[in-house]
Formats: sequence, C-alpha cells, structure tokens
Amino acid sequence: MGRGWLANTAVGADDRFPDFARWAADPARARDGLRLAQLPSEVRPKVLTLADRLDRAPRPTTTPNKPLTGNLLRQAVQQALTGDANFPWLARLIKAAEVSHTTPALPPGYGTPMPDRDAAVFMATQCNDVRWPHDVRGYAHDVAADRVRHPLTAGQPVNITPCAFWHSEPADKPVHITPDGPSNILMIQNLRDPTTPCFGARHMRAALDRRARLVTVDHGGHGVYLANGNACGDRAVTEFLTTGHRPATDRRCNA
Repeated sequence: MGRGWLANTAVGADDRFPDFARWAADPARARDGLRLAQLPSEVRPKVLTLADRLDRAPRPTTTPNKPLTGNLLRQAVQQALTGDANFPWLARLIKAAEVSHTTPALPPGYGTPMPDRDAAVFMATQCNDVRWPHDVRGYAHDVAADRVRHPLTAGQPVNITPCAFWHSEPADKPVHITPDGPSNILMIQNLRDPTTPCFGARHMRAALDRRARLVTVDHGGHGVYLANGNACGDRAVTEFLTTGHRPATDRRCNA
C-alpha cells in the first residue's frame, strides 16, 4: 500500500547507503576526484553534516533561483541509491557543495518541477490506493520521530502529501495475499533495495507460502533482472520465463 511503501523507503535508504559509502571511500575514486573519505564509516557523517549545514545556509547553484538545500541533498542521496550508475553524480554534488568557491550543479531533473502530467498520475495512484490520515499534527509527530530513527531521509518518507486532503475513497480494497492458489510465482529481490526494501519481499513470500519461490540477490539498487550483472539471478528468471521452471527452493545469489 502506498503509505506503507513510502515509510519503508527510510529503512531502504539506511540498508543501501553502505554500498555508496564503500564506493565513495575506495582509493580508485581518487583518480576522478570523487573520493569522499578515507574510510566508508566516514561518508555517512560527512553527508549528514553537510545536509545540516545546507539547512542553515543553502548554496546557490548553476540553476537560477534553485538553491541546494539540506532537503534537496537528502532527496538526491535517496534517488542516487537506486542504482550504482548514479554514484558519480552524487559524489560530484557532495564535493561541490563542500567547497565554498564552487557553484554546485544540480543533477538532471532537479532544476525544474516534475511535469504536471507525471505528478498528477503519481498522486492519483498513491491517494487512491488506501485511505490516508487527515490529521496534520499526526504527520508532524511522525516526521519528528522518523528524523531521529532515519536521519538520512529526515522524515521525508512519512511527511504529509496531497493525499491528506484527498476526499475520495480508495478505488479498490487492498488485495489480501494468501497461500491459496496455484504454485507458479517466482519473486526476485535485491538484498539492499532502497525503494522496495527486501523485508517487504520476505513478508510477501511468507504470505504466499508454497505458491512462490524467492530469489534474493546480494546487490543494492532498485531493479534486479538484467540490471546488475548477477548471472545467478538472471539465469533463474530467464529459465522461469522461457520454460516455466522455478528453483525447487528459495535461492540466494551472491555478488
């Protein structure tokens, strides 16, 4: 359901961020000027400190009237975690924001609002999925608590949305997942997915019981099949799609 999915992305970001931290602390990044720290453990405090500083003093960017704020940096971090290919532009943004004499350049898509047609479809889908609370004070309470638990996302996943003012009832009742039905489902899931965290897949797998098999891939990011070069996971899905055969039991694919 939409509201639970958004809230879970805070956990997903925490699970995924260590992948970026290892990448950003790798000595190989120094060749491109993208190494952020000597140790992976130093990257997260650096990002959190920078975001706090930008909360107090946003930085002008190469996009007129679009400063880099702490929340914009946090949003960029969350988006970058969806795929390893995003790591370089995030590191460049962090580097530029740290240096006072440099004007940061916003990543593609951050200089202009989301197109109306995209925003309308997204919000209509979210708001019609389930009934959302209308109590503004409840959202404020949730944000304050989530900021403490998950400072990387700082309460954004549980913040108020237009759905709080959506007056129509959900279009359909939520689907109740049960073990009843044919045993013909194959699931595949990255262990460190920031957008749809692995614990959600495991809950669904448990609800489906004998109907499903779950292939977990030791990788981060959103998107698994043919997305990260894991031959074990790709092979399992390809075989299922071409022959209908699944692994006899749940399978874990290492990196």
